[in-house]
Amino acid sequence: MAENNRIFRIIKTIMLLNEPYKHWEAKDFANYFGISERTFHRDKKIMEELGVPIYYDNHLKEYKILDNFRFKAPNLDQKETEAVLLAAKEYQNRSFPMKKELESGLAKVYNSLPEFLKNSMGSYIKNYEIISEPFVDLEEHQQKFNLLKEAINNENKILISYYSMSSDQTTERKLDPYNLFFNNGAPYLYAFCHLREEKRIFRIDRIKDIKITEEDFLLPDDFSLADELDNAWGVEQGKNEMEVEVRFSGRAARFVPEYHWSDQQEIEEIAENQIIFKVKTGSREEIKKWVLGYGSEAEVLKPAELRKEMQQEIEKMLENY
Repeated sequence: MAENNRIFRIIKTIMLLNEPYKHWEAKDFANYFGISERTFHRDKKIMEELGVPIYYDNHLKEYKILDNFRFKAPNLDQKETEAVLLAAKEYQNRSFPMKKELESGLAKVYNSLPEFLKNSMGSYIKNYEIISEPFVDLEEHQQKFNLLKEAINNENKILISYYSMSSDQTTERKLDPYNLFFNNGAPYLYAFCHLREEKRIFRIDRIKDIKITEEDFLLPDDFSLADELDNAWGVEQGKNEMEVEVRFSGRAARFVPEYHWSDQQEIEEIAENQIIFKVKTGSREEIKKWVLGYGSEAEVLKPAELRKEMQQEIEKMLENY
């Protein structure tokens, strides 16, 4: 999310520098975007790496961009246009934190199309429907997203009041906010928690209050959310990785191979309508819930302690019936 905001900022910077009769220094960009001058210089470095001809005029004491540099209208073919519109439709169906900006951008893309594509796209999109899974309604959490984006962009520490579902308690925490992401219809913040002295994941709709501090933090150069969640089944990060084996039979044995569940999965067919599903994960509770969803068509084989936990959970379920 932070990278997307930077991209939008860079595009807007280029547009501002192309406007005549306006002088821009680092402090002007910082005030305009609500960022630090340090963040502007990071944006400028990325622009230079992308080949954008931005430079500082020492005589005029302002940033400028070469006069012949302009954005070109997107030259999309029909399949590319279909892909863009369908992707936009997918996020319009969900509770998306930048929904208004998405709709505005989509309108601009649509209006830039040649007439023959405009005429065909309207009926094309109506013939496709994307049915979303359950998701958290983010409309009431928009202000939280705005504050978190600001803190991430400026690398400011934050103070939050956070409700934990597992402990049923609300605690005060100081965080270094690293990344925003979505999983299974819910929004999350990945951050370093100073209360626990470790990196943790926080569901944004469970954050009760956010305050941006004057304290800076430094995002590690080698930070990668994909690497951090490499062994997670969903968002649960267990410290002890397990090698899990599950035998699926019947309909489940046909259904499970249709999906890519994890980059670390292996599937072995052992008989007709019988497979062994293998995966390495640290997400103990999430993998248990996933397996339980297949009922009697799933049996945990390894590890032994997970198999025992599944037996205990099933016995508790039987008490309800």
